[in-house]
Amino acid sequence: MDASDRRKRAAEEAAEWWVALQRDVSRAEREQYVDWLRESPVHVAEMLHVAQVHGALEQFQRWSGIPVDGARDENETVVTLPTSQPRPEMKRNTPTRRRSRPLLWAVAAMLIVGTGIASMWLMDSRGRTIQTDRGERREVALSDGSVVQVDPETLLRVKYEDHARRVYLDHGRALFHVAKNSERPFLVEANDTMVRAVGTAFAVERRSESVVVTVSEGKVAVLSVHAGATPVHSTAVGSAELQDKLSPAASGNEPTQRAGQSAAPQTLTGSAPEILLTANQQVTVPASGSAEPVRVVDSGRMLAWADGRLVFENTPLADAIRQFNRYNRIQIVVNDQELASRPISGVFNAADPESFAAFIQSVARVHVSRTDGADITIDVDRAK
Repeated sequence: MDASDRRKRAAEEAAEWWVALQRDVSRAEREQYVDWLRESPVHVAEMLHVAQVHGALEQFQRWSGIPVDGARDENETVVTLPTSQPRPEMKRNTPTRRRSRPLLWAVAAMLIVGTGIASMWLMDSRGRTIQTDRGERREVALSDGSVVQVDPETLLRVKYEDHARRVYLDHGRALFHVAKNSERPFLVEANDTMVRAVGTAFAVERRSESVVVTVSEGKVAVLSVHAGATPVHSTAVGSAELQDKLSPAASGNEPTQRAGQSAAPQTLTGSAPEILLTANQQVTVPASGSAEPVRVVDSGRMLAWADGRLVFENTPLADAIRQFNRYNRIQIVVNDQELASRPISGVFNAADPESFAAFIQSVARVHVSRTDGADITIDVDRAK
């Protein structure tokens, strides 16, 4: 989802919240509203925009006299906005508006959360930690306008500096939608690998023995701190040089292969300390620091996990189950080794292990049972 789509969705959600807040709201709804505001500065901005439009319509004195489209008589008009009678001491034609407690509370919440977001830059400059547990996904707006989609069981740290925006991925994976700022490159470090961008969208996954970088938009540079490479903590490369390196002419990496094919082998050691990636390219960097060949991939499929979808293509069942278990409190167990090694393919809702178990039951001779804790066990059905 690009920035315009996210803005459109935020505007729709803000309108829905404004309508909902016209009535008395429960404590749970108030907490949901505050959580929604805290998710992104865009949410606060869109909510303030809705409030501004609402206030402007209240000031329009002939609003209640506009007929509904297709009205049959003059009495069929739009709903009148609630206003109170002007107080005697006030000037004529300046009515005071009575606001319900929910609306007063909503405005107060916006001001409080807005103040918190205004201080977000200070928090990022001092450092902040984003961590998710099993079954938890988060979308977090950073102080510069960048957005990070965090996968379950992920830990990352954000530290913004005057000349660089730094993120340290300790484990897990995340998708970064980077706000453009040529003066402050966006740097993601995982193990001994660093990914550098100005404004783009890319994902970084830190595995036990490697780091995987996938680009969906724009261009990024992948570096290592091994043999002769630019040190991770160095800011020696200026923004102008970075832009030159990330330009189409300089990259030489425009994808010409089909998804799944590999580009010419490149390494992050020796005389080639940097790899440039463009959209729909992926590279895996083992712990040794010598990168595997760049692959041309379908980034939409590779990064489907950011939208809550798991895509498997000839994936061993055991590996697919391992992925599902990261996204859910309900755990799946398979007891047969031969069944666990059977390859499967398909696109699944990461939050729906029941449907996944039903799929396995439809394509294999298995027995599915559930424990008292609602966990799912899959066994070979030897009775069939």
